[in-house]
Amino acid sequence: MSDAVVAVLPPRAASAARARELVMVQCAAWGFPSLCDDLALVVTELVANAVRHAGTDIIVSVEEIDHGIRLEVRDGSTRPLRPRAALSSDEGGRGLLLVDALSHRYGVVGEPDGKRVWVELLAA
Repeated sequence: MSDAVVAVLPPRAASAARARELVMVQCAAWGFPSLCDDLALVVTELVANAVRHAGTDIIVSVEEIDHGIRLEVRDGSTRPLRPRAALSSDEGGRGLLLVDALSHRYGVVGEPDGKRVWVELLAA
């Protein structure tokens, strides 16, 4: 196992691309090529949600775990994170459903000054 790699990102749309780059580099370095695309999609969704709904700095952490990778995205909003039923005509609203479908497991931890969304992806 290796130590977590952490980045603090501003609440800007470009932060999703920076977070993708971070997780792709680490995913490849840790030898999990089968997880890279899914991990990139998950971090993009979570960072985009944080930019859109929290408007605070975002802390992205990625670490190697047994047989996979754990990703955490923390923001400064205490607003609960809830999946919603998107209409077929909606352009968004499916991010958490996508996270759920691509991850082994995920969760949300409320903190006094924000929340932390964690996701674990395992190699087959």
